[in-house]
Formats: sequence, C-alpha cells, structure tokens
Amino acid sequence: MMFRRTSFTVFFLLFALYANLFASETKQRYLQISTNPSTVDLYAGEIQPDFASKPHYVSPAFIPVPEGDESVIVSFFHPDYADTTINITLSANDTSFIIVALRQSFDDDEMMHKQDLIKHRNRRILGEHLRWASIAPFAISGISAIVSIYNSSKAKDHKKAMENTRFMNERYNKHLNDFTDHRGSAKTAKTVSGIFFGTGLAILAAGFVLSF
Repeated sequence: MMFRRTSFTVFFLLFALYANLFASETKQRYLQISTNPSTVDLYAGEIQPDFASKPHYVSPAFIPVPEGDESVIVSFFHPDYADTTINITLSANDTSFIIVALRQSFDDDEMMHKQDLIKHRNRRILGEHLRWASIAPFAISGISAIVSIYNSSKAKDHKKAMENTRFMNERYNKHLNDFTDHRGSAKTAKTVSGIFFGTGLAILAAGFVLSF
C-alpha cells in the first residue's frame, strides 16, 4: 500500500512538473511581421539600429516577445525603400500580426548610402566567417605541435639509448634509424605547426579588420 502511495506521489509530481513546463511554453508570445516588399531586414528593440550590422530577422518573421512587454520597437531596412521604425502595440495573450508596406525611395544619395551600408555589412559578415575559419589552422597547428613534441621526446630516448650502447651493433643501428626518423618527423611537424599558426593568425587578423 505504501509503495502505491509513493508511486502515485512521484507520478503526480512529474505530471505537475511537465504541466508547468508546458504552461510556460504556451505563454510565449510572438509578433508576426509581413512586409511589402516581401523580404525586408528587421531590427527589433532598437530605436536607431546599425543597419551595417547583421539584421535580427528577415521578413516574414516571427519575433518572440518577452512576457509582460506591451510593445516592441521594430526598424525596417530595404535598399530601395525608405527606412521605417514602428513601436508596435502587442496583444496581451495571443500572437500579434502586422503587415507593413514600405514607401519606395527615389533619393539617389540615400540609395547610394544604403548600398554602402550593405557592402559594409557584407564585409562584417565575411570577417565573422574568417574568424571562425581561423579555428581550423589553429587546430592543425596545435596537433602538429603535439606531434612534434612527441617525436622530439622519442628522438631523445633513442639518442640516450645510443649513448648507453657500448658497441655499434644491430641494436645501435636500430636506435640510430629510429632517432633519425623521429627527429625528421619532429622537424616536419614543427614546420607545419608554424605555417598553420601563421596562417591562422593572418586569417584571424583579417577577420577582425573586416569586422569593424
């Protein structure tokens, strides 16, 4: 009887836990945004966002809304249309929905400025990719350094064994061959490590330069 009560209690607690988690998930609200034109860069929560930075969303989009927020500021960016910033009032419980039609821009200077912003953004995105790409040569450099240290240690062991061998016999020749092989491998791995470390630094530096 006690086992049944314990099992029921555990089941009830687990059920309450899952119900609470499900209720928390269902409380999540969204702002659904559609635009005309259909693809527009969206920046949420900033009055004057940096349009040269990567957009938070691209329409059509579902923007998650923190619980308790009554409104959200969204800025719209498109190279051929006028910039727009709207403070959107949200529904208290359900997903809010809005369609925004942007006004087409005919100002040549403004359009050229926006093209410059897009180029700047693309450079920043390329810089971010380069920073991530630098991980590969750094990893190869590290592995090569470990291989170099291992082979250097083995070469020292064989050199010591050669010094402790009194006669130049078959055993001495084996240590000599192993010493030569490990020393050559250590030098090769060290060179590879240096090359890839330099490559990683160059890629990382280029990534940081392009990110600004």
